[in-house]
Amino acid sequence: KRKNRFKGDKGIKMNMPIKIGQREKKFLIAGGIIVFLIFAYQFGVWYKNFRASSKEYIETRQITLQKQLNKILQKANIKNNFEAGDAELKELEKGLVSGDTPPIAAAEIQRNLKVMAMSLGIDIKSEKALNSVDSGLYLSIPVEIGFTAPTAKLKDMLYKIKTSPLLLTVPKIKSRVVNVNNPADVFTTLTVEGLIIKKPQQAEGDKKGIKNAP
Repeated sequence: KRKNRFKGDKGIKMNMPIKIGQREKKFLIAGGIIVFLIFAYQFGVWYKNFRASSKEYIETRQITLQKQLNKILQKANIKNNFEAGDAELKELEKGLVSGDTPPIAAAEIQRNLKVMAMSLGIDIKSEKALNSVDSGLYLSIPVEIGFTAPTAKLKDMLYKIKTSPLLLTVPKIKSRVVNVNNPADVFTTLTVEGLIIKKPQQAEGDKKGIKNAP
């Protein structure tokens, strides 16, 4: 009987609720608050770092995208400028002298100068083709003409050369008075240059002396 009573008393003690005093409750609440504050602080630090890294990543991506956009726009501008330059070059090349060789081109320039002179009543006394000059992609074809005319007609001749459909330039002018007592007329020697496209097979030999064109 004593044995059974002991077992019953033990069972009663095992099922009894644990009582927590006011002091223990305060410690538990304070501990919970401290744990919460630590967690909140760590979360705040993590969130702050996350925001900072996210902002830095976004700014870096924006800079990268802006650079890529600038490159695309630059390529587009280069392409547009190239196309515009190519169109302008093609338009300018319409003023090149026809002729595959310097002698033929020189003859073409001389014919045009004769037509200009005749329209002004100028008689060309002398003409000759000079050595061609390598100008990179082009060959410069100079010719020389000499004539006697009043200064007014000389001015008109120069204007006609300037406004010619051909790309003609006058790099050299020499003038002298024919009659000192009557200086109205002057004998003028003009060097007039035109351009032709240089072909790959045209070598330095093309720069040698050219016979007078007809």
